[in-house]
Amino acid sequence: MTGPHPVTSSSPAPLPPGPPRRPVINFHGIGTPGRDLEPGEARFWIDRARFRDILDRIAAMPEAVRPLVTFDDGNASDIAIGAPELEARGLRAVFFVLAGRMGRQGSLSAGDLGALAGAGHGIGLHGRDHVDWRALDATGQAAEFDAAREAIAEAAGHPVTEAAAPFGLYDRRVIAALRARGLTALYTSDKGRADLRRFLRGRNCVTDDMEEAELQAALAGTVPLARMPRRLAGIARKRLFPLGAA
Repeated sequence: MTGPHPVTSSSPAPLPPGPPRRPVINFHGIGTPGRDLEPGEARFWIDRARFRDILDRIAAMPEAVRPLVTFDDGNASDIAIGAPELEARGLRAVFFVLAGRMGRQGSLSAGDLGALAGAGHGIGLHGRDHVDWRALDATGQAAEFDAAREAIAEAAGHPVTEAAAPFGLYDRRVIAALRARGLTALYTSDKGRADLRRFLRGRNCVTDDMEEAELQAALAGTVPLARMPRRLAGIARKRLFPLGAA
């Protein structure tokens, strides 16, 4: 992508109103990838027809239960397919971007970010190089959090205040580092409903192999009872460890 695609909007719109606890639906790529995919990434790409169907369901839901929509990785399909389909339904989303991919083939350009922000979408931090934030030292944090955030904010034309963890991986050190930098939210892949009053906000990722029951649960932000112990154990592990961290 070398320049922005046109994204029209009469006036920037806020994210959908509603109660503080909301399901959050997360997309990655739509259609045919324009770049080489990482191992295991292909299942997070869905075709355009499925994407449209999911957005139709979201748009038809009452505002009180309508999920928030997010996108990860900053793929070119975000603006080529995602933004026009959102606009057609009066929906807005938050796009979490990898600064290191900006302007590369198959990814959003800086101009694209400005166009998305101008159309009323949120722009957030996904890091620089799509790495596990738990393994970062001080130099890595400076690159993935500080330099990347600055580059994304410059392209968007406004400060970046929210982040999404690559691979959904985080721990106490990641939480502390982001809070210390003044970020107000960290979106994860913990499923269920997100409390928008809290720093940590779980999301429900869409994959191409999701069965109908799984998709319905994701849209409602529900977790089957049989999976609840495993989910709670995973959340506790991420939020408590490493025990020596601040």
